[in-house]
Amino acid sequence: MDPTLLMALSFIVLLLVGVPVGISIGLAAVLVMTSTNMPMSYLVQTAYSAVDEFTIIAVPMFILAGTLMEKGGLTQRLIGFSRALVGPAPGGLATVTIVACTFFAAISGSGPATTAAIGSIMIPAMIKDGYGKGFGAAITSSAGGIGVVIPPSIPMIIYGITSETSISALFVAGVIPGLLLAIALWLTSRFISVKRGYSSGDVKERNLANIGQAAWEAKWALLAPIIILGGIYTGIFTVTEASVVAVLYALLVGIFIYREIRVPLFIDAVVYSVRITGTVMLVLVTGRIIGRMLSMFQVPQLVSGYLIDAVTDPTMLILLVLLMLVFIGMWMETLTQIIILTPLLLPVVANVGIDPIQFGIIFVIACEIGYSTPPLGVNLFVAAEIGDTTVEKVSKASIPFLCAEIAVMVLVAFVPQLTLWLPQFMGFIH
Repeated sequence: MDPTLLMALSFIVLLLVGVPVGISIGLAAVLVMTSTNMPMSYLVQTAYSAVDEFTIIAVPMFILAGTLMEKGGLTQRLIGFSRALVGPAPGGLATVTIVACTFFAAISGSGPATTAAIGSIMIPAMIKDGYGKGFGAAITSSAGGIGVVIPPSIPMIIYGITSETSISALFVAGVIPGLLLAIALWLTSRFISVKRGYSSGDVKERNLANIGQAAWEAKWALLAPIIILGGIYTGIFTVTEASVVAVLYALLVGIFIYREIRVPLFIDAVVYSVRITGTVMLVLVTGRIIGRMLSMFQVPQLVSGYLIDAVTDPTMLILLVLLMLVFIGMWMETLTQIIILTPLLLPVVANVGIDPIQFGIIFVIACEIGYSTPPLGVNLFVAAEIGDTTVEKVSKASIPFLCAEIAVMVLVAFVPQLTLWLPQFMGFIH
């Protein structure tokens, strides 16, 4: 049997019988290596090279930083500031959720973490004020996905490592698309809220005094993204160093200023971060092995050549790739699809003039959409659990928000300057 076909079939069969994704990838690789008489030492060497990179340290550090900032009281103060900014407008709490997720996204780097941190406070508040359970959970699930588009972003780090692209340039490139996603979600939620009569009676009037007071109370939380992203963009420290700075900042603020982090909370945060990091590393290692083997069997070149020959119109080719990313995102875990699909699709889009930085942002937006699409949308399950509702109801209520996000993804795909202008202006690319 052809090694590539054997790899694909064994991977699918293992997934169908319930084997975790990371292990399924590894077992499929081992099966192919055995059938082709490849030495098992190649497995060990490739696995080691996958994690022997300084940049990977940023992944567990940003996960830990986001967890510590949630437990240390920064999340609540960001939400208080967002409430003051929004005021008692129609659908105000939905807008607060989007604004708070956008702020928290500049700290956490994770979609599910953003959804959990903001949703645990905002979903019950929306339900209490008469918002539908499905709507409250859906807007939180969708806005939580902004956490992987606005830097820092763990999927961007993995894409940068996989594609050998500048992670700092990717971070800068994600700012404008991330803000566009927030605006698209806000417009959609505002339209639905006005139509259904959603409003919030217990929100303070919006004025400079209330905004100023909330900003002062949240000053340490608002300072976090300025320090983290400002340090990266000005070249004071690298992405990896920024992740360590984020952890130290979260600890200092949580222990000495807000005084909410105690030893048990710190241990919980570390245990959670280690567990998530272990999963990420397993997928990264097995994905690197599969990626190397696909390259060895020249699968990227075959896929690229087939798509380019089969679809001659560049516009149709781009739309086909976007459709593929959204569809696969419904079924595959984010980091897995980045590691497997990047070497397959990057040559295809490069052939029609899409820059690797631009494609990285398109890919991450597709991953963000995948967080809110069944059957494997992680944000859906997190939001449904918090909102005490079903995934089916949240999925149905998410449809308008998914349409808005897809529209932004298409816009980013066909307007390169939305992603490339800021990195060019700041000197990260030429």
